[in-house]
Amino acid sequence: MTESTPFAAGLFSECFEAAISLGGTGWDEVLPVLLVSGADSHCTRWTPGLIEPLQALGHRVVRYDHRDSGLSSKVPSDVGYTLDDLADDALAVMEAHGVERAHVIGRSMGGMVGQVLALDHADRVATLTLACSTPGLGDERLPVAADWLLERMTERLFTGLPRGEADRAAWIVEQDEWFAGPRYAVSTASRLVIAVSEVARCWYPESGHGAAVGASPSRLDRLGEIRVPTLVVHGTADPVFSAEHAVALADGIPEAELWLVEDLGHELPDGLMSDLLPRLTAHLTRAT
Repeated sequence: MTESTPFAAGLFSECFEAAISLGGTGWDEVLPVLLVSGADSHCTRWTPGLIEPLQALGHRVVRYDHRDSGLSSKVPSDVGYTLDDLADDALAVMEAHGVERAHVIGRSMGGMVGQVLALDHADRVATLTLACSTPGLGDERLPVAADWLLERMTERLFTGLPRGEADRAAWIVEQDEWFAGPRYAVSTASRLVIAVSEVARCWYPESGHGAAVGASPSRLDRLGEIRVPTLVVHGTADPVFSAEHAVALADGIPEAELWLVEDLGHELPDGLMSDLLPRLTAHLTRAT
């Protein structure tokens, strides 16, 4: 079992200012949005396709690299951490940008961090959006990943990590294609552009994210404590967390809204945005 060890993480973050000024009291009512990435995922995966519409609505938008990812500091291998520590990192990013309370949007592991924030720091969360996430990795009440994906990931453990930049980019592209569903087509060339950028920014597959998730308790039995408006977005073709994980989140969180997207995988592609944004815009107005 990995235990949390004190570590002062140097976190890369950036804030995109609102595209409009509402002025007066209206400005005060438009809360910032905090985007929380998945495991081993750079914050640049949050693309302008989502950020710019949020800016146009008057939101400041903050995204950041988790510790052990991208341009943030790398944690020594003998230092353990959990989702609680990653939630503290999120709070530190909020403090750095003067954000007292935010709409939290988390994908995959970022959704797990969002749950911890909503459970243990509820006063800092205005609304919660959970995309392709789970209330508890390893919880025996929930299905494991697809057999074919587990087999491929296991093969990778024995193959070892690629060393050259081109091979690393190809590794990222391959995994992205494993995770993707058939609904929104993304060309291999487009995926390669993203992968090359991530390798250049410091791709770090040796991160402790997986260990952090595994060392953290399931939140399934605590979901009823979440009292902030919650939107659950999940694909029916997600090979990492099947739709049962999304149903568990929506059933457990009081008055949560569930949107199951047919043939969407473990992903939030730009092609989804035209369908997501109207739902997300309405959801953000539910903040009290």
